[in-house]
Amino acid sequence: MPRASRTPVSVTKPAATRPAPAVQRDAAGDPILIPLDKLRPTQAVVGMRAVAAKREKVEDRAHKERKIIRFLEKRPIPAVAGPGGGYFIVDHHHLSLALWQSGVDRAFVRIIDDWSSLTRGMFWTSMARTGRVYPFDATGRRLRPHEMPESVHRLRADHYRDLAWSVREEGGYEKTWAPFAEFRWASFFRDHISLTSIRRDYDHALERALGLARSRSAASLPGYLGRY
Repeated sequence: MPRASRTPVSVTKPAATRPAPAVQRDAAGDPILIPLDKLRPTQAVVGMRAVAAKREKVEDRAHKERKIIRFLEKRPIPAVAGPGGGYFIVDHHHLSLALWQSGVDRAFVRIIDDWSSLTRGMFWTSMARTGRVYPFDATGRRLRPHEMPESVHRLRADHYRDLAWSVREEGGYEKTWAPFAEFRWASFFRDHISLTSIRRDYDHALERALGLARSRSAASLPGYLGRY
């Protein structure tokens, strides 16, 4: 695969696409190669700082086919096969957007459930019931199914999601497999730190967030480490 040029953090226009690795998986349960345009998000927002970090790792490998294949094989994207031929990803949204921005046009996907025979309404009800969707925008407003992004490049930026990611990277709380853990932290920071503060001085906002992460008020959040 030829290397695509580095693109800025953007969700409006893709880089020139690169031919997909000529690898497929046939055994039941193994990851399969899926075009990125078949992936459907189950959340509406991402942290663009996290996407940039993922994109750097992708672009460091994308110029060598074997390296990018190994990288992606180790990071299969879990997805539910849904109505209309879409694959609704339940994790790795940041990686998926980073791939799109880097011009990689496919990814390895692990199908965890096949609900393609359900109606659209039944599908979204089942996704909500099993905790596989986080239908909220960057302001915390709940979205209806038709308002959810239909492709990974339509994911939008959430500054509080960035803040939650940065706090975890700095050791403010532990990584956990609790569903949508970083969104819960983002919501917590949204209640305590103004958006103006984050935009004006991100480092200062991060310092405040790190203190809040160890406070008693954060004790119920996943990955909480306790007070200093």
